[in-house]
Amino acid sequence: MLDRSRPRRGRPAPLAAMRSLRGPRGSIRYTRDALGYPTIYARDFDEGAWARGWFHGHDRAAQVRLVLAAARGELMAVLGDVPFARAVDRAARSLGLTKDVDEQLGRVAPHVRAWLDVYCDGFNAGLGERGRPLLLRALGLGAEPMHARSVLEIYRIVCFFGLTSMQQLAEVFVAELVSREAPAELFELILGDAARGLDLSQLDGLTFPPEASLMGAPGGMGSNAFAVAGSESKSGGALLMGEFHMEVGRFPPSLYASHTEHDDGTYYQGIGVPGFAWLSCGRTQDVSWSYVFGHADNVDVIAERCEGTKYLAGEAWHPLRRREERVCVRGRRAPEHWAMWENDYGTLLGDPTVPGVYPCVRWAGAAQLSEDVETTYACQRAKDVDELVELNRRFRVLSLQGVFADKTGRIAEVHAGRVDKRPAGWTGAYPWPAWTMTTRTMEADEASRPPPTLDAKRIVAANQRHASAEGASWATLPEPDYRARRLEELLEHVHDLEGMVACSYDDHDGCAARMLPRWLPLLPRDADARALGEWMGRSSASGKRSAADARALGLFHALHHELVRAVLTPWIGAKGTARLLDDLGGLLLFQHHIDRALALERPDILDEGRLSDLLAEAWPLARAATRTSPVSTRFVDPVTEGRFGRAFGMCSARIELPGGPCSPFQSREVVFEGRRLVFGPSFHYVADMSERGGYYHLPGGAAEYPGGAGYGRGIDAWTSGELVRLGPDVDGAPSRVSKR
Repeated sequence: MLDRSRPRRGRPAPLAAMRSLRGPRGSIRYTRDALGYPTIYARDFDEGAWARGWFHGHDRAAQVRLVLAAARGELMAVLGDVPFARAVDRAARSLGLTKDVDEQLGRVAPHVRAWLDVYCDGFNAGLGERGRPLLLRALGLGAEPMHARSVLEIYRIVCFFGLTSMQQLAEVFVAELVSREAPAELFELILGDAARGLDLSQLDGLTFPPEASLMGAPGGMGSNAFAVAGSESKSGGALLMGEFHMEVGRFPPSLYASHTEHDDGTYYQGIGVPGFAWLSCGRTQDVSWSYVFGHADNVDVIAERCEGTKYLAGEAWHPLRRREERVCVRGRRAPEHWAMWENDYGTLLGDPTVPGVYPCVRWAGAAQLSEDVETTYACQRAKDVDELVELNRRFRVLSLQGVFADKTGRIAEVHAGRVDKRPAGWTGAYPWPAWTMTTRTMEADEASRPPPTLDAKRIVAANQRHASAEGASWATLPEPDYRARRLEELLEHVHDLEGMVACSYDDHDGCAARMLPRWLPLLPRDADARALGEWMGRSSASGKRSAADARALGLFHALHHELVRAVLTPWIGAKGTARLLDDLGGLLLFQHHIDRALALERPDILDEGRLSDLLAEAWPLARAATRTSPVSTRFVDPVTEGRFGRAFGMCSARIELPGGPCSPFQSREVVFEGRRLVFGPSFHYVADMSERGGYYHLPGGAAEYPGGAGYGRGIDAWTSGELVRLGPDVDGAPSRVSKR
């Protein structure tokens, strides 16, 4: 093991590989690796933040500009009136994601504000060095300087889109089902134990406006984070793996890697979001960290009774506040005008000038943006897992489950975020009659937060519901626990970094392993059913999936999809079912509860006889369906979307992604508002706390433009499971690790 009594430096790169950029205090040296990501040699922490900003501004200015457009609800002004852009703009403007950012920024502590300003100064210097990006020229957009306000805008949209929006999309869809007078049995199916307390008679007359369905984002994401304590590893150091499952198949990727060396021997490395001044997964010389979405029920919908632009609370009527949004659409001269109505709870979905009962949606914790940013600053200086656990309990805007390791060999996990204290009897997963509430000011429910885990031997976080008594109230709509259970099984035999990588690339399908023993006796005894029986969700023993296994994987998930369609259609009709499954990519939102019924664990909802009938209906449709698993895709740029093929080096060859929808290497394809989206592990980062630094891959490269640093590189290493060292070489440590 390494001597930790003083910081150790990585071995500097050869002088010939060194470059420099002009910083505010003089020259800053750096190198770039094969993927284009930088190792920065900074004088101190602040100069490191400036330099990271410089690389974000130089390499990803167009990406950041488009994220800001999404945060402000201005995508239609850039892309025109396409369904995807309208959905994002409707959600951003309904929630008012940027309306209070100046107020939030004013609350940020001066030393944290100064840190944000330093990062932004670096970003603007990098942008100035590069000039206006070609993509922005093609879209008719100017380059925008970065300000501290911009960082807060980006943080909030990243916290919402694809994360908090999953909970919101689910709850808004449930409100729509209530308004359509769906039967109680349907809510028992899709909400499971979270349907407890639902009284549909109290919600008679709930009106759901059509535009309110554009209030979310696709449910195709998840993540893995897992750790092994030093007492269980070969090296004696704690091991940590981080991987965010996000949209993939894009040049550039959504994230950015960096390593920063400081003159005092400390360092800061990992993976971050361009536009963030901090790293979301990574390590220092003292601690390492990664996160998954925690699936806390931090979005609630209440039913407001309205008359004359007022709402009823108890026996008193109170005024709603009107906010008008001017929405420009590319290709049109006249803007659209959207009227939004709010109270202290949230945003009303409907027109209160017409008397009625309307949904009102709230994102708990969204107004505590300044506290979250201050917490990210403090986390960078944490010395051990105890400190990280306590700091992370301060996060409010986003529901997270953090997994941590430190240099002493200890590991820990904690749930972050905020859930509201609700009226007795309400789980939060369905609308509540708000006229029974006398106030719209909500308190945080700290009692529902699952307890942290400290001093465990192994920890797995994979978007599952926490096993504690608090888990069911904290996460009403978790993801299925297939990845979590498989990783727990595999991790029992892992003692080194290669084993950690092998866990991430396992393609065992937990859903198939659970369902097929129950389904196969009810299926026709044909060749396809026999092939499913031979496969049964097993992992590829050789590490390379056979053609037969690939066909079985695709057939099983087509069958699962069509079976869910057959279950839902009698209750919400073919159009409503298609809206959820095909237009919104929403199966994952409710799969945790639906799969209990499909596995015959809820005979009150679905018994074997009914399942047999539904399988008979779904089987021929599944056999004829276009298979979306295994996922096959090309990495494409945002301008041509691969229309010109590989002629100009702007997209990759077509590849098959490892894993599947319910494997540790979670890969899936969904369609959201007409846009095909491919999800998978956007990166892998692994560290042994007895060594300096860590290993990573991040397919697509650092630069967002052809010919730029690393553009288009790293796809083969990503699909094969080969990770390279992030930062300078370390004496005695390998330059790469791979799955066994």
